[in-house]
Amino acid sequence: MDKPSFDRYYRYDELTEVLRTFVREFPALAQLESIGTSHEGRDIWALTVTSAATGPALDKPGFYVDGNIHGSEVTASMTALYFAWKLLSGHGADADITRLVDENSCYIIPTVSPDGVEQVLSGAGWVRSGTRMYPFEEERDGLQPQDVDADGQILSMRIKDAGGGWKISAKDSRLLVPRRFNDNSGTYYRVYTEGLIQNYDGVEVADAPPRQGLDFNRNFPANWQPQVKQGGAGEYPFSEPETRALAQFITAHPNICGLHSLHTGMESIIRPPATQTDKEMSQADLLRVLEITHMGELATGYTSFSYRKLNDDIYVAHGDFATWTFEQLGLIVFCDELWDVRARGGKDYVELDKMRKEQDLDGLEEVEVAILQWNDTQLQGEGFVDWHAFDHPQLGPVEIGGWKRLYRNNAPPQMLQETCEKMSLFLLAHAGAAPRLRAEFHEVKELGDRTWRIAVAVRNDGYLPTNVTEQAVKMQTARPVEARIDLAPGDELLVGNVREEIGHLAGYGGRRKVEWIVRFAGERRGQIEIAGQRAGRVRLQLQGAGS
Repeated sequence: MDKPSFDRYYRYDELTEVLRTFVREFPALAQLESIGTSHEGRDIWALTVTSAATGPALDKPGFYVDGNIHGSEVTASMTALYFAWKLLSGHGADADITRLVDENSCYIIPTVSPDGVEQVLSGAGWVRSGTRMYPFEEERDGLQPQDVDADGQILSMRIKDAGGGWKISAKDSRLLVPRRFNDNSGTYYRVYTEGLIQNYDGVEVADAPPRQGLDFNRNFPANWQPQVKQGGAGEYPFSEPETRALAQFITAHPNICGLHSLHTGMESIIRPPATQTDKEMSQADLLRVLEITHMGELATGYTSFSYRKLNDDIYVAHGDFATWTFEQLGLIVFCDELWDVRARGGKDYVELDKMRKEQDLDGLEEVEVAILQWNDTQLQGEGFVDWHAFDHPQLGPVEIGGWKRLYRNNAPPQMLQETCEKMSLFLLAHAGAAPRLRAEFHEVKELGDRTWRIAVAVRNDGYLPTNVTEQAVKMQTARPVEARIDLAPGDELLVGNVREEIGHLAGYGGRRKVEWIVRFAGERRGQIEIAGQRAGRVRLQLQGAGS
């Protein structure tokens, strides 16, 4: 099939059709299923990519990618879709991708919040995650975001006010900057989100609580806190059909050993741990996570930090997906933040956060001036709407303008494919780090009287151990590797058990041997199966072995 376009954003129906086309065009590599339905009844699609010719998906190490747990972060869904295309189109053409698709299973959920994405891309409004009315079932008093001038954008409104807290930057007249404490001469403004005010009293303009205030990435059980402590949390963990669908899918696929949740907003790679510090985390786990993270930094150019640093130094996130999947399931997981227009100003998110905390207003102004200049040269001004007069039905004369919201935290269409490609390189590298179970006959020796010693050498050729993390062992979420011998009727197992627990194998060459003594009634028949929950499954046939 022709490559899909990655220079624009797809609404729900179009994205669904691209996924269905993948299955039609690559029937031996792709399967599509609905893992649940959203609040508004849309299917949440999961695409499985693996070669059917090399065995069932659950018999291979699994790798998981999702996008758009936040509805407005639409770069995420397109990046997930691009990763799927990279796998499908690369099979048979690229040796590394072919090996990955043959030996692994990749599970891709492009849009966790299809309702939110549809609302944002249709221009109906801006939403964090889902569209269910929350935390209140009715709209509350205050300013509700709305496209009051009917230009298809919800921007900002500014009103001249001698007591206002903003003024026009001397470095760029489009930019508003905070008024300094000792600034007492000039023209000042109040600034609001474009919208209408419910039950306006003629004086006070306060933001109304969000009509659709759910944050799916605060609705998971690890470190969860209720709404009063963590906005968007929902009534209880997994209260939303979208998050329940993810949980059910992940727990139904115990072969998953690596996950990525795609976001936008700070151009960074956020890694484990979350509730632990680096020192408290298993050092073996930490070293592996850091090595994989470094590959991500090289592929994307993004900065990286831990969830613990995020919570300690930047902002607190309770009940998020990554904390649940690492802390409770013991999986290596990354939150990838794919785009932030402020990075065009030459600062990464950690630097920007430090500048904000230290009230470096001059430095922050320089960043905003730089990204406006970038908008002029790289986007031909497309990302910013110049301030223009408007007669607001409640506030009277105002000016409306500012950054188009989509461009602040999503890649411009002409830069979308570049963003997708960088992240796909990281995803491919991490997926290739999975444990890879291998087994072969070490000894098949006749002892006399139709009795044979059968010995099998088992090894792990992958980078990660078969348990993936020590955290998984601690939480008892990774079963040890097991060997099972299945004999034909009449054959007798003299030494050994039908099922032998081998334990976990270290990465890159961890080895174990398992053996049995069997008396065969006739010719050697039967099968030996070596299975690692997260490392794959190998089957050896006894017939003809060692001959």
